[in-house]
Amino acid sequence: MTPTLRKALAAMPARQLNLVAIGAVAIAAALMWALAIRAPLAALRQQQVRLAALHATQPNAPLPAGAAAVSSAELPPLPPAPGPLALIAAAGAGARAAGLTVGAAMPGPERSVAGMRLQTLDIEASGSYGAILAWLDDIETRQPAVGIVRLNLRAAKEEPRRMVQLQLGAYGEEAKR
Repeated sequence: MTPTLRKALAAMPARQLNLVAIGAVAIAAALMWALAIRAPLAALRQQQVRLAALHATQPNAPLPAGAAAVSSAELPPLPPAPGPLALIAAAGAGARAAGLTVGAAMPGPERSVAGMRLQTLDIEASGSYGAILAWLDDIETRQPAVGIVRLNLRAAKEEPRRMVQLQLGAYGEEAKR
C-alpha cells in the first residue's frame, strides 16, 4: 500500500471506510462468482440433465446424484430371475441363434450373496469369436437379472473355433423367512 493511499484512507471517516471495504469485498465476490463458480455449476447442471436423459432411455444407466437417495420403495421392482431350466433354455436358444454349439449346460448350487439369491449355471460351448461375442451380448441384453460370473475362452486345437466355459449367475430376491 502506498503512503498516499494510506493517508487518504486514514483521513476518511469510519462510515466511508466501511462502505469502501464492503464495496471491495462485493466486487471480489462478484468476480469470484463470474470466473470461478458459475461455469462449473452450469456444467454440473448440464451433466445432471444429460445423465437423467440417459437414465430415461437406458434403465441400467447410473442414477443422477440427486436421485441416489431414493428409497427402496420408490425403485422399480427387480425383474424376476429365470429358473435354472428356463435359463438353460434361453442360453441354449441364444447360442444356437448365434451359431454356437453347446456342449454342456449344468445348473450349479444356489447360494445367498449380499442379500440376494444367486443361482449359477455352467455352460460349455464352441464357435467363432464373433458368434461368442454376439451370444454374450444377447445374454446380457435379454436377461437383465443374469450376469456373467466367470468366463474362460481358449482356442480349439487346429480349428478356427473357440471354446468358451461360462458361468452365469441369475440374481433374484431371497426368499422371505
